[in-house]
Amino acid sequence: MGLFPWSKSFGVVLFLVLVSPVSGIGANWGTQSTHRLPPEIVVRMLRENGIRKVKLFDADYETLKALGKAGTELEVMVGIPNDLLSTMGSLKAAEKWVSKNVSVHISNNNVNIR
Repeated sequence: MGLFPWSKSFGVVLFLVLVSPVSGIGANWGTQSTHRLPPEIVVRMLRENGIRKVKLFDADYETLKALGKAGTELEVMVGIPNDLLSTMGSLKAAEKWVSKNVSVHISNNNVNIR
């Protein structure tokens, strides 16, 4: 038995992970930056690179609008910004936030929000 008895098992698992087919690649997209790219450019880069799923860290209106222009081929998950989590103490507050920041983009901008 070698120095690390788990190393053979780890190698097999690593091999399986590396050769397993990938069902899709996603990207995280935050908007807090000093040199922000226009959302239309980011959406084009995502599409050209085969990215099909995007997680947003906030419900930035222009970002969601650009994702809507891409059609429903990009699947979007919208997160609530950390600084707003403390205000989501009730179901009513959460429903209001979703109505204002998410639902409008599904119905008006054709964004594929999951």
